[in-house]
Amino acid sequence: MRFVIGVVLALSVGIGAYLGYAQMAATAGTNSDSAVTVRLQPRVVEYGAVRVSVSGVSAAAVSVRPKGANDLRGLAYEWTPYRWRRLRLVRGRWRGVIPAPPLFGLYRLQLRAAQHSRLLQEPDWLLRVLPPGALDGSAFRSPKAVIRDYVSDLPGNQVLVTDRLRPQAAYDHRDPRLLRLFVIAYAPRGNNTPNTRRGLFISTFRDGYHGRWRLLEATVSPNG
Repeated sequence: MRFVIGVVLALSVGIGAYLGYAQMAATAGTNSDSAVTVRLQPRVVEYGAVRVSVSGVSAAAVSVRPKGANDLRGLAYEWTPYRWRRLRLVRGRWRGVIPAPPLFGLYRLQLRAAQHSRLLQEPDWLLRVLPPGALDGSAFRSPKAVIRDYVSDLPGNQVLVTDRLRPQAAYDHRDPRLLRLFVIAYAPRGNNTPNTRRGLFISTFRDGYHGRWRLLEATVSPNG
C-alpha cells in the first residue's frame, strides 16, 4: 500500500530540455564533452514504471536511480534508499525500466557510469510521480498561496487560521526544494473558535526547481 506524507554536480556543457508526446529529454555535458540525453516515457506516472533511455554516455555499464526515493522493497515508514537499476545497451542507447517510487513527488535522476568518476545529474532530469491531474491545477509563486487557494474553495466560506511547515519524516528524503509539507487549521469566516476549527495535512510541489507551486495532496492524517 502506498504510504504518503511525500551534491548537485555542475557539468561543463549547457542543458537543453525537450518535451513532446509524453517524453522528457534533457542534455548536459560529460567529462568527454559529449551530450547526454535522458528520455522518460511516460512523462508523469502515478503507479507502475517508467521507461528510461539514455544516450551520449560512453561506458561499459550505466545504472540509474531517482535521488531521495524510497525502495519499493523497503518497509513502510522506514528509510530504504532506492536501489540502482542497471540499464542495457540497445542500438547505441542505454535502456531500462524503473518502478515508480512509493511516495508522490518529483525526483532528480542520477546516472552512474563506469569509467566516470562522478555521478551524472542535471536539474531537468526529473521523474514525476504524481496523482492524476496534479499538473492541471492552479499554480502559484509560493506553497502558502497554494494553501490559501485550497481553503478558499472549501464549502462553508472557510478561512485559513494558521499554517505551519511540517518537518519531513525520517523515512522521507524527497527534495524540499520540490516538495513542502504543512499542517493547517481553518474555520468558518467570522466564527473562529476552537470547536469550529478543522485541521488538514497539505502537501505542495513545484514542477521543476524554478517552477510554480501546486497542490499535491490534502489529507486528514500525516500518512494519508
